[in-house]
Amino acid sequence: MRLDTLTRILDHQGPFASAMLDVSRTTEDAGRLLELRSRAARTELTEAGAPRGVAAALADRMAEPTGRPGETGRFVVASEADGVLVDETLPGWSGAEVLTWGPLPDVTAWLAYQDCAVPVLVVLADHVGADLHHHAAWGREPATTTIVDGSTENISKVPDGGLARADLQSRTDEQWRLNARAVAAEIERLAAATPPPLIVLAGDPRARHDIREALSPHLAERLVESERGSRADGAGMNSLTTEVDVAVTDAVARRRQDDIDRFQEHVGRQEAVAVGLGPVLEMAVMASIDTVVLDEDRAAGTLVRPADHPYLPLPDGVRSADSVRSDLLVLAAAAATGAGAVFAAPPDLPEDGVAALLRWDRPPG
Repeated sequence: MRLDTLTRILDHQGPFASAMLDVSRTTEDAGRLLELRSRAARTELTEAGAPRGVAAALADRMAEPTGRPGETGRFVVASEADGVLVDETLPGWSGAEVLTWGPLPDVTAWLAYQDCAVPVLVVLADHVGADLHHHAAWGREPATTTIVDGSTENISKVPDGGLARADLQSRTDEQWRLNARAVAAEIERLAAATPPPLIVLAGDPRARHDIREALSPHLAERLVESERGSRADGAGMNSLTTEVDVAVTDAVARRRQDDIDRFQEHVGRQEAVAVGLGPVLEMAVMASIDTVVLDEDRAAGTLVRPADHPYLPLPDGVRSADSVRSDLLVLAAAAATGAGAVFAAPPDLPEDGVAALLRWDRPPG
């Protein structure tokens, strides 16, 4: 993933108060418990050195209802100079809570959550057309729906025998194919987004077949077909939703494995890779990092003195800090040079949990 969201935060003057808390309202007393947690967060931030106004702004924002059902987290970043900089609801989030005051925003867990987002295009098809539900992040963002309807002329086949005629059957088949081509064209358009969505095709079996045949080969081979789901009004979607959940989990696992394989390939060739915190920071100074590879748990356990790395591209105020977590320092330096990040733990990653793929191989020296 690119680090544009972090870059926008770092455009503001720190220090920063950061919080990533569970704000689920799944029990009767959830509101009262959340109010108590927000008060405690205000106290903790103040004791950590945050100005009272910053601590209050963050805590008050955390206590506000999100309107989201089920397990929900919330990520908030605030500074004294500009108030609340980020306020994002995190559907389906669960994990260790974050609450810090420091020279850099505590964004690692938030970015790792974003890195698991999967865009999904769910296509519910019949002989007339399809409803295409595009989710920018499955389970996190509501879908935008596009409806494609073709011609209904000769849409129904007549029974064999009697007045049925072969040419009417042929016209019906051709109309089904024409309608499928219109759906395929819209799928092609929506699939051109960056990043491309996972495409799940459900609905009438013959319509699914015709749509697959009409798609370009590179999209047809990416399709995930489902026997569940229907375009009919009132059709139950629970079974289809479960199938999409599984497909999304598989997609995240494949993407993570691709990241690991890419890293190990570079390590095996000993080219365009930096392994370990020291070499990664050296490459950050040279603006050579393409993608940081980070084991968030291990990297968070190492502290770095920014003054020991005077040429790192860091925001004002960071260099005077006694120490910062290595994950936050590496991400900030990577963001400053337009690099990206993946959150994975390849076997070849060192104990400090940091490596990087480079834009070019190390210069001789």
